[in-house]
Amino acid sequence: MSVDPTSAKPLPVITDLTRPFWTAAKAGRLVLQKCQQCGTFNFHPKPWCIECGSRALEWTDARPGGTVYSHTVSRSVAMNYQGWAADLPVILCLVDLDDGARMYAQVTDCAPEEIRVGMRVTVHFESISDEAGIPKFRLERSAA
Repeated sequence: MSVDPTSAKPLPVITDLTRPFWTAAKAGRLVLQKCQQCGTFNFHPKPWCIECGSRALEWTDARPGGTVYSHTVSRSVAMNYQGWAADLPVILCLVDLDDGARMYAQVTDCAPEEIRVGMRVTVHFESISDEAGIPKFRLERSAA
């Protein structure tokens, strides 16, 4: 039985390389590969460090915050997947994580006109399947 791409959200292809990221997100944890040679945090998962090329990478809990580097707002159904229609508009950002990696992610619970480069965000998680969750971000709101 196949899923009609016009009615469902696409799911990530989970490989041995990416499984730790998706399963940690399912458990409400943000993990990234950290190079044991130079200390660089990698995102997207790779078999080698993006900075020094070392293969000595360990999955490490990452700090939950970051800063919006760039953003766009999608007001139409992305890639013809009707499953996204209920989420529109969708705010998509590049987030500079406090640990140094830059991650592509969705910002939720925010009106499109509120989002700005330089805003602080914090991670939260959404379950997307029996074995995976996805990190998303919300604006850090200051106490009034």
